[in-house]
Amino acid sequence: MIHTARQMSAARRTNGPPAPTVAGMTRKLAVTACLTLALALTACMAEPFEHGDGKRIKVAVEGLFGELERADYTAAAAHWCTAARPAKPLTADQLKTDFESLQRPWRIKLVSSQHTPGSTGVANLTLTDGGGAEHPYNVDFTMAGGTTEICTVDTGTISIDVDI
Repeated sequence: MIHTARQMSAARRTNGPPAPTVAGMTRKLAVTACLTLALALTACMAEPFEHGDGKRIKVAVEGLFGELERADYTAAAAHWCTAARPAKPLTADQLKTDFESLQRPWRIKLVSSQHTPGSTGVANLTLTDGGGAEHPYNVDFTMAGGTTEICTVDTGTISIDVDI
């Protein structure tokens, strides 16, 4: 059987996958790059207080501020860490003086935290009171022994710069 050039070309095109083209390879590379970038951005925007140490910090801080919001100052004063207890831990009366005037209900938003795993750290948060006023607080904590314990709470925010 004799085939023409056109018939041979058609036969080659139907046998097996098509030969890769520059446009096809470029398209695949672009799709791969976009997916990689999307995954990286998703990881960057993930909530830092939803997993691992961040979640333990969130539970401890929200527990303390929940007691303060309910005006259970005695329970809140009992939170102070045992491993790195402050020289003069805040008393129930001091907590009452500091937090009683804040209009209820509160909204707490953890803003950032800096810590060394298994050691100490600080968390910054914004307390929005019932009147809509925002109050910045920082909470010192320790993670020694595998649990997160609050050591103290103060007004303002703290940033720790580390030179490497």
